[in-house]
Amino acid sequence: MTGKPDSKAGGKAAVMADVQTDTPSDVIAAEARRVSFLRMQMLQMHPFWGYLLLQMKLVAAPELEAFAATDCIRHIWYNPLLTCHLSMGQLGFVLAHEVGHQIFASEGRRRGRNLSLWNCATDYAINRIVANIGNPARPNSPLYEPPQGEIPGLGNVRILLDDRWKGMIAEAIYEYLAAEELPEPVSVTIHLTGGEGDDGGGDFCVPNLTDHCGGIDIHLPENLSARQRGELIERLSGALETWERQDGVGDMPGNVVRNILARGRPLVPWQRVFRQFAGQAVSRDDYSLSRPNRRYMQEDLVVPGLYSEKAGHVVVALDTSGSMSEAALRAVAVELNALSQAAVELTLIVADASVHEVVGPDRIENFLKAGRFRGGGGTDHRPVFNWIRNARLRPDLFVGMTDLHSRFPERRPPWPVLWVVPAADHGVAPWGRVIEVRE
Repeated sequence: MTGKPDSKAGGKAAVMADVQTDTPSDVIAAEARRVSFLRMQMLQMHPFWGYLLLQMKLVAAPELEAFAATDCIRHIWYNPLLTCHLSMGQLGFVLAHEVGHQIFASEGRRRGRNLSLWNCATDYAINRIVANIGNPARPNSPLYEPPQGEIPGLGNVRILLDDRWKGMIAEAIYEYLAAEELPEPVSVTIHLTGGEGDDGGGDFCVPNLTDHCGGIDIHLPENLSARQRGELIERLSGALETWERQDGVGDMPGNVVRNILARGRPLVPWQRVFRQFAGQAVSRDDYSLSRPNRRYMQEDLVVPGLYSEKAGHVVVALDTSGSMSEAALRAVAVELNALSQAAVELTLIVADASVHEVVGPDRIENFLKAGRFRGGGGTDHRPVFNWIRNARLRPDLFVGMTDLHSRFPERRPPWPVLWVVPAADHGVAPWGRVIEVRE
């Protein structure tokens, strides 16, 4: 492959000499330069994606039976003897695809689904997003191009990319694919190393690995530890902050913010907070008919429910008024996700100066994933407390997520009250306990 340098991202490799005469070491060195260039290009044009790629160690793996693979935390392996046949735009597509596996936590969302089918669904979702990353120098044109066609060493490559799945997440794509005929997965054995000086965390030797034949990469089993998941969350948050500091330059997947919110690390130690409300909000491990198992209630059966050291029925009021910044909403949404997991039952009231939406316990997870908060007006908590009274609720704990720039009832309600507020700027609580959360 020969040719002059091409300024377009999709141009053919500028740094490659005739591959047939180059030694493997020449090819590896040339691919390292191309990968380094693409890393800087992505950081400049699309800071969110570029920040994540910058955190990864890019390792040449000449024996890899695919363009690339990733452990989703530290490493992206690429086979320079295969990627050397790709244009710059196609190689950029491969690297962005690997970053996509970090963003969308592919393995963590599988939840018992068929592995090969799920791998195909996630590739369809990620490839569609990568294919739509724009080229700032050429409006309405993609920056990267799918790595398809006849590739020496791989044959005719067709990646999993289909416009049918536009706007659909992997979970929805999976349901459709279950009724379709897909390429048969194959069994491969791979050995990858993090290279000299690595801490060993990047070494993979996986026998009989199921390859879904997605055309771009071999999916490694992630099995991320709690520490690694926390590291990934912090990295995604850092990418989001980088994108915001650069005034939203470049593309970012529209739903990545809600993913970060749903998986963020809470700052409030909810279990410890609940223990301080012992006798009112916390129930010890035991079976009790006072909180029957709701799964059987629809069948008119009252079965004792087992509950742990969690709050009983928590009512949360989420302030979505105009005074709540985007950063404040992100911070409280992380806490809301943690709170929903620490309560036996949770009812969410979305309000500003009036109640806009009431989300029941069975809808909390979907509400958080949707990431849409109705409101934006003034703030008044009196309608919230009126709604609770009219609904004849007597919660074990009320949690108000707000900046406290609001109006409140004159009388304190007859249940414990906790206010979760942004540390940067908040008003004064009329009663109840206040916990500050850093934005």
